[in-house]
Amino acid sequence: MVKIKCFSVLLVLILLLLLVISCDSGSKAGAGTNTRAVVKSVAGTNTRAVVKSGSGTNTRTVVESGSDKELGAVTGIDERTEPKPEEETGLITDVEVKDEDELAYLNETVIDPRFQALLDNFGVSGAGKKTISYIQRTLPANVVYDYLNQLGADVTIEKIIKPTVSLLRARGKALRVIEGTTDEGIKTGLQDMFEKYDALSFSYLWEVFNRAIKENDFVEFIARCDSRFRKLKEMVNSPRVKDVYAWLDADDRVTIDDIGKIVISGTYDKDRFNNMLNLLEDPLVIKIVVLCQSIKKRQEEALKAIEGVSDDAEKQKLQARFNTLQGEYNSHIRSAFNQSSVDLYFQITGNGDKYRNDFNAIEKAAKAAEAAQGAAAAVKSSGAAGGGS
Repeated sequence: MVKIKCFSVLLVLILLLLLVISCDSGSKAGAGTNTRAVVKSVAGTNTRAVVKSGSGTNTRTVVESGSDKELGAVTGIDERTEPKPEEETGLITDVEVKDEDELAYLNETVIDPRFQALLDNFGVSGAGKKTISYIQRTLPANVVYDYLNQLGADVTIEKIIKPTVSLLRARGKALRVIEGTTDEGIKTGLQDMFEKYDALSFSYLWEVFNRAIKENDFVEFIARCDSRFRKLKEMVNSPRVKDVYAWLDADDRVTIDDIGKIVISGTYDKDRFNNMLNLLEDPLVIKIVVLCQSIKKRQEEALKAIEGVSDDAEKQKLQARFNTLQGEYNSHIRSAFNQSSVDLYFQITGNGDKYRNDFNAIEKAAKAAEAAQGAAAAVKSSGAAGGGS
């Protein structure tokens, strides 16, 4: 029986909660239940959410702060903290105007005055502030503020705001696609997937702001959510609109096949493998896929670094280390698929960082070995030249 870490349990519970919350934000497309989420934030205190349900079809989310100062029209995002002299024109760029237009659907937010001051100091304008307000819908104000303050301007803009602005632009386009769909069956399917991807993106936001994943990982993971919102438009006329596998792109399917090659055997057939995936909620399948893609990327980087080591003995040692870790990882995946569907998710995601870090450590060791060999060769060459003189 797999021992489930409490933190992993918490992440899944939060993901399930966000599935409910995302129904609220997604239903502005005209589908869903009449759920009104009111999030009030007072400076110096944590955000609390009150959700009221009733009958009807419309859903509304209102985010209020202690300042009662509403954020007006989006004015774009100035993603610079120290403008270069040639940039100090005071003009809003075409990109900022586009951001303003495409984030206009986030029109029921106000921002805490502390955030206003912090983001002004960082050089962030309209679209960036809209983004932070959006994040505050599901996270305590103090958590968001303290984290951004700790990161500073450059990291906040590059690793948090920019990828989330891109996500929200794609999300807005997806909502417009849903609004323009007249077939109720297709519309329901699109709305269902929208809400699941909303929950997926919220889960990554929760993880980065609670320091469960690093900023670079957030950029990598949130980009996958971005691409899924963009794919929604392609699905309007698809007869497989309710099939989760129809939403997987080519890379995703390759990843599923790679996992299958590890798991499927004489005693574990393909039908059993597919059934295990079908028992999971779609966002959980996608989180497993994204994590396995991230691990594969680090495997490839480690192998490339090993290949660059010139000393044969050192290369063989590193390759053996890689092979041992690869075997351990494959065994870990096979073991997960022999658990219940819930335990499957816990086991794969709960140890994801371990394998990412371990393969990354091999890459670093290989690069360090090659650098040391290069330095030794340089010293030897220098000594030989000195002796000759």
